[in-house]
Amino acid sequence: MKRINMFKINKISEMKYILGSILCCVAFCICISFTGRKPKGLTVITYNVWNGFESQNQRRDTFVQWAKKQNADVIAFEELNNFTQVKFSDLAKTWGHPYAVICKESGYPVGISSKYPITNVYKLMKGMHHGCLYGEIEGISFFVVHFSPFSSAKRMQEADSVLKTLQEKKRLKGEVIVLGDFNAFSPHDSLFYAQSGARDSMFVAEKKNKVLQNLNEANEIDYKVVRGFLNAGLFDSFSLFHKTFQNSYPSMVYPTVPLSSKCRIDHLLISEKLKKRCKSLEIIKDSVTDTLSDHYPLKSVFQ
Repeated sequence: MKRINMFKINKISEMKYILGSILCCVAFCICISFTGRKPKGLTVITYNVWNGFESQNQRRDTFVQWAKKQNADVIAFEELNNFTQVKFSDLAKTWGHPYAVICKESGYPVGISSKYPITNVYKLMKGMHHGCLYGEIEGISFFVVHFSPFSSAKRMQEADSVLKTLQEKKRLKGEVIVLGDFNAFSPHDSLFYAQSGARDSMFVAEKKNKVLQNLNEANEIDYKVVRGFLNAGLFDSFSLFHKTFQNSYPSMVYPTVPLSSKCRIDHLLISEKLKKRCKSLEIIKDSVTDTLSDHYPLKSVFQ
Protein backbone atom coordinates (compact mmCIF):
# COMPACT_ATOMS: atom_id res chain seq x y z
CA MET A 1 0.00 0.00 0.00
CA LYS A 2 1.42 3.34 -1.09
CA ARG A 3 2.12 5.94 1.53
CA ILE A 4 0.11 9.13 1.08
CA ASN A 5 2.26 12.25 0.80
CA MET A 6 0.23 14.80 2.76
CA PHE A 7 2.74 17.55 1.97
CA LYS A 8 2.17 17.09 -1.76
CA ILE A 9 -1.62 17.09 -1.32
CA ASN A 10 -1.50 20.30 0.69
CA LYS A 11 0.77 21.89 -1.92
CA ILE A 12 -1.60 20.99 -4.75
CA SER A 13 -4.57 22.36 -2.81
CA GLU A 14 -2.71 25.59 -2.17
CA MET A 15 -1.86 25.98 -5.85
CA LYS A 16 -5.48 25.37 -6.84
CA TYR A 17 -6.59 28.04 -4.38
CA ILE A 18 -4.10 30.57 -5.74
CA LEU A 19 -5.02 29.76 -9.34
CA GLY A 20 -8.72 30.08 -8.52
CA SER A 21 -8.14 33.45 -6.86
CA ILE A 22 -6.24 34.71 -9.92
CA LEU A 23 -9.02 33.59 -12.26
CA CYS A 24 -11.64 35.31 -10.08
CA CYS A 25 -9.65 38.56 -10.16
CA VAL A 26 -9.28 38.39 -13.93
CA ALA A 27 -13.02 37.73 -14.37
CA PHE A 28 -13.84 40.63 -12.04
CA CYS A 29 -11.58 43.02 -13.97
CA ILE A 30 -13.13 41.97 -17.29
CA CYS A 31 -16.61 42.49 -15.86
CA ILE A 32 -15.70 45.95 -14.59
CA SER A 33 -14.13 46.92 -17.92
CA PHE A 34 -17.39 46.22 -19.77
CA THR A 35 -20.06 47.16 -17.25
CA GLY A 36 -18.55 49.51 -14.71
CA ARG A 37 -16.32 51.79 -16.77
CA LYS A 38 -16.79 55.51 -16.64
CA PRO A 39 -18.52 57.04 -19.68
CA LYS A 40 -16.05 58.77 -21.95
CA GLY A 41 -16.47 62.42 -22.81
CA LEU A 42 -17.44 63.77 -26.19
CA THR A 43 -16.44 67.17 -27.58
CA VAL A 44 -18.55 68.58 -30.42
CA ILE A 45 -17.93 71.64 -32.63
CA THR A 46 -20.09 73.27 -35.28
CA TYR A 47 -18.54 75.77 -37.67
CA ASN A 48 -19.67 77.71 -40.74
CA VAL A 49 -16.37 77.87 -42.62
CA TRP A 50 -17.28 80.70 -45.01
CA ASN A 51 -17.54 79.48 -48.60
CA GLY A 52 -15.25 76.51 -48.04
CA PHE A 53 -12.46 78.59 -46.48
CA GLU A 54 -12.93 81.00 -49.38
CA SER A 55 -11.07 78.35 -51.45
CA GLN A 56 -7.83 79.66 -49.92
CA ASN A 57 -5.18 77.09 -49.01
CA GLN A 58 -3.85 79.27 -46.21
CA ARG A 59 -7.26 79.50 -44.52
CA ARG A 60 -7.75 75.76 -44.90
CA ASP A 61 -4.33 74.96 -43.43
CA THR A 62 -4.93 77.37 -40.55
CA PHE A 63 -8.16 75.57 -39.78
CA VAL A 64 -6.43 72.17 -39.83
CA GLN A 65 -3.89 73.32 -37.23
CA TRP A 66 -6.64 74.89 -35.13
CA ALA A 67 -8.78 71.74 -35.33
CA LYS A 68 -5.86 69.57 -34.20
CA LYS A 69 -5.50 71.70 -31.07
CA GLN A 70 -9.23 71.54 -30.36
CA ASN A 71 -9.08 67.73 -30.53
CA ALA A 72 -12.87 67.51 -30.93
CA ASP A 73 -14.53 64.13 -31.38
CA VAL A 74 -17.11 65.47 -33.84
CA ILE A 75 -17.09 68.57 -36.07
CA ALA A 76 -20.14 69.71 -38.04
CA PHE A 77 -19.56 72.01 -41.00
CA GLU A 78 -21.61 74.47 -43.00
CA GLU A 79 -20.57 75.98 -46.36
CA LEU A 80 -18.21 73.24 -47.55
CA ASN A 81 -18.16 74.90 -50.95
CA ASN A 82 -16.07 73.24 -53.66
CA PHE A 83 -15.62 70.05 -51.65
CA THR A 84 -16.33 66.55 -52.92
CA GLN A 85 -16.81 63.54 -50.65
CA VAL A 86 -13.26 62.41 -51.42
CA LYS A 87 -11.69 65.84 -50.78
CA PHE A 88 -13.60 66.27 -47.54
CA SER A 89 -12.70 62.77 -46.31
CA ASP A 90 -9.03 63.29 -47.12
CA LEU A 91 -8.94 66.65 -45.35
CA ALA A 92 -10.74 65.31 -42.27
CA LYS A 93 -8.00 62.74 -41.79
CA THR A 94 -5.47 65.57 -41.34
CA TRP A 95 -7.11 66.58 -38.04
CA GLY A 96 -7.55 63.00 -36.92
CA HIS A 97 -11.05 62.15 -38.15
CA PRO A 98 -11.11 58.96 -40.25
CA TYR A 99 -14.87 59.26 -40.79
CA ALA A 100 -16.51 62.07 -42.77
CA VAL A 101 -19.72 62.61 -44.75
CA ILE A 102 -20.82 65.52 -46.95
CA CYS A 103 -24.45 65.99 -48.00
CA LYS A 104 -23.75 67.01 -51.62
CA GLU A 105 -20.96 68.21 -53.89
CA SER A 106 -22.30 71.53 -55.16
CA GLY A 107 -23.64 74.78 -53.76
CA TYR A 108 -23.37 75.17 -49.99
CA PRO A 109 -23.02 71.65 -48.54
CA VAL A 110 -23.09 70.70 -44.88
CA GLY A 111 -20.92 67.89 -43.59
CA ILE A 112 -19.71 66.11 -40.49
CA SER A 113 -16.44 64.46 -39.49
CA SER A 114 -15.73 62.21 -36.53
CA LYS A 115 -13.21 60.07 -34.68
CA TYR A 116 -15.88 57.38 -34.55
CA PRO A 117 -17.99 55.67 -37.23
CA ILE A 118 -20.92 57.66 -38.64
CA THR A 119 -23.87 55.31 -39.17
CA ASN A 120 -27.45 55.43 -40.47
CA VAL A 121 -26.63 58.46 -42.62
CA TYR A 122 -29.62 60.27 -44.14
CA LYS A 123 -29.37 63.26 -46.48
CA LEU A 124 -32.38 65.56 -46.25
CA MET A 125 -32.37 67.49 -49.51
CA LYS A 126 -35.91 67.87 -50.84
CA GLY A 127 -37.30 71.34 -50.18
CA MET A 128 -34.16 72.42 -48.30
CA HIS A 129 -32.27 75.61 -49.16
CA HIS A 130 -28.79 74.12 -48.59
CA GLY A 131 -29.59 70.58 -47.49
CA CYS A 132 -29.29 68.90 -44.09
CA LEU A 133 -27.45 65.81 -42.90
CA TYR A 134 -28.39 63.19 -40.32
CA GLY A 135 -26.02 60.61 -38.85
CA GLU A 136 -25.51 58.61 -35.66
CA ILE A 137 -22.22 58.67 -33.73
CA GLU A 138 -21.60 56.83 -30.47
CA GLY A 139 -25.34 56.42 -29.96
CA ILE A 140 -26.09 60.13 -30.47
CA SER A 141 -28.23 61.37 -33.36
CA PHE A 142 -26.66 64.39 -35.08
CA PHE A 143 -28.61 66.63 -37.47
CA VAL A 144 -26.44 69.24 -39.24
CA VAL A 145 -28.52 72.12 -40.60
CA HIS A 146 -28.02 75.26 -42.65
CA PHE A 147 -31.32 77.03 -43.13
CA SER A 148 -32.25 79.75 -45.61
CA PRO A 149 -30.64 83.16 -45.03
CA PHE A 150 -33.42 84.95 -46.90
CA SER A 151 -36.85 83.90 -45.64
CA SER A 152 -38.34 83.23 -42.22
CA ALA A 153 -41.16 81.21 -43.84
CA LYS A 154 -38.63 79.00 -45.67
CA ARG A 155 -36.67 78.43 -42.47
CA MET A 156 -39.85 77.35 -40.70
CA GLN A 157 -40.56 74.85 -43.48
CA GLU A 158 -37.02 73.48 -43.20
CA ALA A 159 -37.24 73.21 -39.41
CA ASP A 160 -40.52 71.32 -39.71
CA SER A 161 -38.87 68.86 -42.11
CA VAL A 162 -36.03 68.22 -39.66
CA LEU A 163 -38.44 67.69 -36.76
CA LYS A 164 -40.63 65.41 -38.87
CA THR A 165 -37.59 63.31 -39.78
CA LEU A 166 -36.57 62.99 -36.12
CA GLN A 167 -40.13 61.99 -35.23
CA GLU A 168 -40.24 59.38 -37.98
CA LYS A 169 -36.94 57.97 -36.76
CA LYS A 170 -38.34 58.02 -33.20
CA ARG A 171 -35.24 59.85 -31.98
CA LEU A 172 -36.67 62.92 -30.24
CA LYS A 173 -36.85 61.04 -26.94
CA GLY A 174 -33.26 59.84 -27.29
CA GLU A 175 -29.89 61.57 -27.37
CA VAL A 176 -30.15 64.18 -30.14
CA ILE A 177 -28.07 67.18 -31.25
CA VAL A 178 -29.39 69.56 -33.93
CA LEU A 179 -26.58 71.94 -34.78
CA GLY A 180 -25.37 74.36 -37.42
CA ASP A 181 -26.21 77.71 -38.99
CA PHE A 182 -29.94 78.21 -38.39
CA ASN A 183 -29.96 81.82 -39.69
CA ALA A 184 -32.61 82.21 -36.97
CA PHE A 185 -32.77 83.97 -33.63
CA SER A 186 -33.31 82.27 -30.27
CA PRO A 187 -36.11 83.60 -28.04
CA HIS A 188 -33.55 83.55 -25.22
CA ASP A 189 -31.90 86.57 -26.88
CA SER A 190 -35.10 88.57 -27.43
CA LEU A 191 -34.24 91.23 -24.82
CA PHE A 192 -30.92 91.96 -26.50
CA TYR A 193 -32.51 92.31 -29.94
CA ALA A 194 -35.21 94.58 -28.55
CA GLN A 195 -32.49 96.91 -27.30
CA SER A 196 -30.03 96.61 -30.21
CA GLY A 197 -32.32 97.90 -32.94
CA ALA A 198 -32.05 94.63 -34.88
CA ARG A 199 -35.68 94.70 -36.01
CA ASP A 200 -35.42 98.20 -37.51
CA SER A 201 -32.17 97.33 -39.24
CA MET A 202 -33.75 94.23 -40.80
CA PHE A 203 -36.82 96.23 -41.83
CA VAL A 204 -34.66 98.77 -43.69
CA ALA A 205 -32.70 95.95 -45.37
CA GLU A 206 -35.93 94.36 -46.60
CA LYS A 207 -37.11 97.64 -48.07
CA LYS A 208 -33.87 97.89 -50.01
CA ASN A 209 -33.80 94.25 -51.14
CA LYS A 210 -37.08 92.46 -51.87
CA VAL A 211 -35.30 89.08 -51.76
CA LEU A 212 -34.95 89.46 -47.99
CA GLN A 213 -38.01 88.36 -46.01
CA ASN A 214 -36.47 87.62 -42.64
CA LEU A 215 -39.09 89.38 -40.52
CA ASN A 216 -42.39 87.64 -39.89
CA GLU A 217 -45.82 88.57 -41.27
CA ALA A 218 -46.13 91.34 -38.67
CA ASN A 219 -42.74 92.76 -39.65
CA GLU A 220 -41.27 91.66 -36.33
CA ILE A 221 -38.32 89.42 -35.49
CA ASP A 222 -39.32 85.81 -35.98
CA TYR A 223 -38.38 83.39 -33.18
CA LYS A 224 -40.60 80.56 -34.41
CA VAL A 225 -37.83 78.42 -35.93
CA VAL A 226 -35.78 77.94 -32.76
CA ARG A 227 -38.90 78.00 -30.59
CA GLY A 228 -40.28 75.11 -32.66
CA PHE A 229 -37.32 72.96 -31.64
CA LEU A 230 -37.64 74.06 -28.02
CA ASN A 231 -41.33 73.16 -28.02
CA ALA A 232 -40.38 69.73 -29.37
CA GLY A 233 -38.30 69.12 -26.25
CA LEU A 234 -34.85 70.35 -27.27
CA PHE A 235 -32.78 72.87 -25.32
CA ASP A 236 -30.70 75.84 -26.46
CA SER A 237 -27.41 74.71 -24.90
CA PHE A 238 -25.95 78.23 -24.97
CA SER A 239 -28.65 79.49 -22.64
CA LEU A 240 -27.89 76.70 -20.15
CA PHE A 241 -24.50 78.24 -19.42
CA HIS A 242 -24.77 81.92 -20.37
CA LYS A 243 -27.16 84.60 -19.16
CA THR A 244 -25.84 87.43 -21.33
CA PHE A 245 -25.88 87.70 -25.12
CA GLN A 246 -22.88 86.77 -27.29
CA ASN A 247 -22.84 87.01 -31.05
CA SER A 248 -21.86 84.12 -33.29
CA TYR A 249 -22.04 86.37 -36.34
CA PRO A 250 -20.29 88.40 -37.64
CA SER A 251 -16.71 87.76 -36.61
CA MET A 252 -13.95 90.36 -36.68
CA VAL A 253 -13.80 89.89 -40.45
CA TYR A 254 -16.30 92.76 -40.26
CA PRO A 255 -14.90 94.76 -37.32
CA THR A 256 -17.04 97.88 -37.58
CA VAL A 257 -20.61 96.56 -37.87
CA PRO A 258 -23.22 98.27 -35.66
CA LEU A 259 -24.71 96.54 -32.63
CA SER A 260 -27.94 95.99 -34.58
CA SER A 261 -26.07 93.64 -36.96
CA LYS A 262 -24.69 91.37 -34.25
CA CYS A 263 -26.64 88.17 -33.79
CA ARG A 264 -26.51 84.60 -32.53
CA ILE A 265 -27.70 82.44 -35.40
CA ASP A 266 -25.44 79.41 -34.92
CA HIS A 267 -26.95 76.96 -32.46
CA LEU A 268 -26.34 73.61 -30.81
CA LEU A 269 -29.68 72.28 -29.60
CA ILE A 270 -29.77 69.17 -27.42
CA SER A 271 -32.41 66.73 -26.18
CA GLU A 272 -33.30 66.35 -22.51
CA LYS A 273 -31.26 63.16 -22.19
CA LEU A 274 -28.14 64.97 -23.37
CA LYS A 275 -28.86 68.00 -21.19
CA LYS A 276 -27.81 65.96 -18.17
CA ARG A 277 -24.49 65.13 -19.83
CA CYS A 278 -23.74 68.59 -21.26
CA LYS A 279 -20.95 70.22 -19.26
CA SER A 280 -20.22 73.35 -21.30
CA LEU A 281 -21.02 75.37 -24.40
CA GLU A 282 -18.87 78.20 -25.64
CA ILE A 283 -18.69 80.41 -28.69
CA ILE A 284 -14.98 80.19 -29.46
CA LYS A 285 -13.46 83.60 -30.01
CA ASP A 286 -9.70 83.54 -30.38
CA SER A 287 -6.97 84.88 -32.64
CA VAL A 288 -7.77 82.26 -35.28
CA THR A 289 -11.58 82.32 -35.28
CA ASP A 290 -11.67 86.13 -35.26
CA THR A 291 -10.76 86.17 -38.94
CA LEU A 292 -10.90 82.61 -40.29
CA SER A 293 -14.61 82.85 -41.09
CA ASP A 294 -17.42 85.36 -40.86
CA HIS A 295 -19.02 83.08 -38.22
CA TYR A 296 -17.63 81.95 -34.88
CA PRO A 297 -17.67 78.22 -34.04
CA LEU A 298 -19.54 76.65 -31.14
CA LYS A 299 -17.96 74.03 -28.91
CA SER A 300 -19.76 71.78 -26.44
CA VAL A 301 -18.43 69.13 -24.07
CA PHE A 302 -20.49 66.13 -22.96
CA GLN A 303 -19.64 63.68 -20.22
